[in-house]
Amino acid sequence: MAGRMEHPGRSGRAGGLLDRADGLLLQAAAEPDPRERFRTAYLAGLRGAGAVLALTGADRAPRARSRNAWVLMQQAAPEFVMWSDYFSSFSETRAAIEAGLDRPVDAQLADEFVSRVGAFLYDVEDSISAAARMRPINGRLADGSA
Repeated sequence: MAGRMEHPGRSGRAGGLLDRADGLLLQAAAEPDPRERFRTAYLAGLRGAGAVLALTGADRAPRARSRNAWVLMQQAAPEFVMWSDYFSSFSETRAAIEAGLDRPVDAQLADEFVSRVGAFLYDVEDSISAAARMRPINGRLADGSA
């Protein structure tokens, strides 16, 4: 996005995925169709999960048995278990929508889901920022301590 300010601590793969998640969330919020709003917000959540996996290094680990982002996130970052459970409960709805099946998603559900994805992305951003503060810079931590 032209003119966008950089977020501190948003470098690397995790930061890039979180930036893409933010973009998808903005796109979802502007979507008039509730089903498409829900679907796009879910994709934003998946990018957020990808950022968590990149942050923990789980995206570089040997291929896990599960390819489900929510299961992988739960294993790699137990502090996100509440979020993985929440998003897992909507996986079937998202898959049905993408398959063209009729699943009821009204405006209220879509709006609530967009809001929850936003809260999740804030939690991911906090984790990325905390990790950046703890990253050594020339033998010192980013907060200036040795």
